Amino acid sequence: ILRMQTMWLLAVALVGGAAADSGVGGVKFRNTAHRVMKLYWRSHAGVPDYAGRVHADGATTGFQTYAGHNFFWAEDNADPPVPTTAAGAKNIEFTISEDQRNYVFEDDTTLPAVKEALDTEMDWMKDYKERTGREWVGTTWPRPAPTYDMWQPKEVGQRIFVPLDEHPTAGQYHCDYTGNLSDCLADDGRHLKAELAYQAPLEGLTIEVVSVQPKAFRVVDFLSEFETDYIIQQASPKLGKSTVGHGEDARDSGTRTSKSAWLHRGHSEVLEAIYTRVGIITKVPAAAVMEENVESLNVLNYPEGAEYTPHYDWGADGKVSSRFISSLLYLNTPAAGGSTSFPKAIMPDGSIGTEIPAIKRSLAFFYDLLEDGNGDELSLHAGTPVLEGTKWVAPLWIWEPLKAKWTNKL
Repeated sequence: ILRMQTMWLLAVALVGGAAADSGVGGVKFRNTAHRVMKLYWRSHAGVPDYAGRVHADGATTGFQTYAGHNFFWAEDNADPPVPTTAAGAKNIEFTISEDQRNYVFEDDTTLPAVKEALDTEMDWMKDYKERTGREWVGTTWPRPAPTYDMWQPKEVGQRIFVPLDEHPTAGQYHCDYTGNLSDCLADDGRHLKAELAYQAPLEGLTIEVVSVQPKAFRVVDFLSEFETDYIIQQASPKLGKSTVGHGEDARDSGTRTSKSAWLHRGHSEVLEAIYTRVGIITKVPAAAVMEENVESLNVLNYPEGAEYTPHYDWGADGKVSSRFISSLLYLNTPAAGGSTSFPKAIMPDGSIGTEIPAIKRSLAFFYDLLEDGNGDELSLHAGTPVLEGTKWVAPLWIWEPLKAKWTNKL
């Protein structure tokens, strides 16, 4: 079985002509050599830009990129990075095209078993495209269909009421104070003072369909005023530079210009209620948003001019478990800009692209996967530039199947 690795959230879209193009999604770069290789993108200035360290014997990295972008493979220890000159090397340098999703490096060290496994996978993907008309860009192949129930929107603008009156633990938190928010906090600075703060039950919330392709939604008034301010207050002292990539490939990038912090579900009763509320609205099992199975809340602060260029929240790592739903909690309303855009969304009038405005207290969510388990190429999204003021938003990602032992907690 070919081994894979992922680069979550990487968008190779730096500057210069890419902004108006939704790009080529679900591209995979495979190293079949019997040693680790590094992948580089030639930037618009012609300078090598590191795109990933890809392990041996069929390992893969994958991300959003653009037609016309040029890449090359270099040896792991090459300094400065230059295209490899290995014996028998094929596809050392290549240019991305609209109609190709897989780019494979091989040389004389590629093992026969790796070639055979690759051929089997390519045959399967060819058959999938003939059957569905879509490229297979999923985390692995073949991947079982998701087990969680999914909302099936009928049309843009459709409204779906979700009752919450039987879920008191999902109620919103409020606090009566006249000074500053810290007056509501207990001595530990995280939990609430019972004499000032209280949880109010909700009759229900209304989901509005923003897009059918991809399935994208928003919920106004999802958070209370106090909850938005509380999250910002708790995250502010922890903020650090946001990165792209994952694991050994995590790094700073011009594609993501924000600061971030993490708050886990067990941080306080406020986070417990919000996680519970997200789970009910998205119809996932309660276990999917429990402490041990869900990512921490990633609180992001975008200053004026900051953005996050088009990217996916899923990637090819060779495992069935994948991000299934991406949700975004909007903690303030920027003076201008800062919306979440979907540049590949197919709208009812035939136009391409839509967006969800960043409005304080609201929630947006969308599916990363299709019903058959494939990644949804239409789920490409971006945080558009903040034109005036600042933006606070907090993504929360839900996995299917469950993925335990999270380490991004503070």
